[in-house]
Amino acid sequence: MSELTPPRRDITLLVTNYPFEPADLERLRAAVGDRALLATRGMQGLTDTLAAHPETDVLCLYQAPENLLDLAPHLRWVALSSAGAEHALRQAWARSPQAPLITTANGVHAIQISEYVLSAMLLWAKHWPTMLQLQQAHRWPDGGFHARDFMPHELSDATLLIVGLGAIGRRVAQLGRAFGMRVVATRRSASAGDSDPDVDALLPHDRLDEALAQADYIVLAVPSTPETHGLLNAERLAHVKPGALLVNIARGAVVDEPALLAALQDGRLGGAALDVAAQEPLPAESPLWSAPNIIISPHISGRSLRYGERLTTLLLDNIARYREGRSLRNLVDVARGY
Repeated sequence: MSELTPPRRDITLLVTNYPFEPADLERLRAAVGDRALLATRGMQGLTDTLAAHPETDVLCLYQAPENLLDLAPHLRWVALSSAGAEHALRQAWARSPQAPLITTANGVHAIQISEYVLSAMLLWAKHWPTMLQLQQAHRWPDGGFHARDFMPHELSDATLLIVGLGAIGRRVAQLGRAFGMRVVATRRSASAGDSDPDVDALLPHDRLDEALAQADYIVLAVPSTPETHGLLNAERLAHVKPGALLVNIARGAVVDEPALLAALQDGRLGGAALDVAAQEPLPAESPLWSAPNIIISPHISGRSLRYGERLTTLLLDNIARYREGRSLRNLVDVARGY
């Protein structure tokens, strides 16, 4: 994250269209004052509120209107409710000379997404998708519990590769360690010889092919940037250890989907659990739906009943930092893309 430090500032008006629970709104009001917080709903509610209150200097939202700086000429800080910033950085206002500071909700997702990842790995290792299909068919497997196809795998001593050791990747590493897995991670900023207390081996990005060749489980947890677009392509999938499971909780564009489909069909890749897709919602005609050994979920790994609570806690910390002129958490480096 950037170390840029904003000057000390008061907050004139914080506007949000994130659907905070009443208790979380009360926490925010206690911090900024009742007159300095306006909560609305939806994009239309947001644009109407900004049009009526051009003095707005802080926003908390997921998606901003294209004419954001026209609606909020005094805007100084946009607190995104998402872990990624790519959708904001595609808009012209984010790269304007008058662009406000941008922060993300990075870290708010770590617990629920890491639990999703471990659940996908356990589903795969213990053959739950096939067992549920048999249950629905009222059928006992041929050969009973001696059936070779139902011999469960163990996570213990398996190699877990985490591509991207950020807040989510680190939590996945910690859970993998708790299951007795050998944990390998790659990180963009890592150099040869670097180490990390949460992994057994930390590798620079240029050793990704080597890491893929030894991994039983591969978890993609990188941000969406031009550099990571198509990161797992046909060439890289050729290095994957046969039978490995891929779990993608990053973004759909990180994976070359036709190459992924081919790797599943020819058995090079044992299976995949995809919570993201290049096109969302995933079209009904997509061949991914019927690919062998695949689990598809509708981009829900980051959802949680406690999401708003954690977002509020992060926002309150950054409000205090903003007022005191300290560096904001999760400050986006626009040039780097996250």
